[in-house]
Amino acid sequence: MKKYKNHRSEPWFGYLKSGQKSIEGRIKRGKYAKIEPGDRIEVNNEDETDRVEVEVSAVREYSSFEEMLAKEQIDKVLPGISNIDEGLKIYRGFYGEKDEDKYGVVAIEIRLLP
Repeated sequence: MKKYKNHRSEPWFGYLKSGQKSIEGRIKRGKYAKIEPGDRIEVNNEDETDRVEVEVSAVREYSSFEEMLAKEQIDKVLPGISNIDEGLKIYRGFYGEKDEDKYGVVAIEIRLLP
């Protein structure tokens, strides 16, 4: 088991903390190319005044965010987002298509730890 640490901005941190967001979508590079079930992630809010710890329960690989959003439950990936086009706009704000094409993406299914 490996431990990782990262940050989330709102509203995504709040969705994680409440359990509404149970799937994280990431470019498959760096730590996200190595992450596996059983690993733990400490997730902090932006100003590090709050945190949650989650455990990875599954990792699924996709060629693109579009494929991931089509195959995963979109409300578990991006709560409040109802369609793939809207979801893609959010991911395009974080990641460029070049990286997506080069590395692919992963859907990281997580569960909150007490």
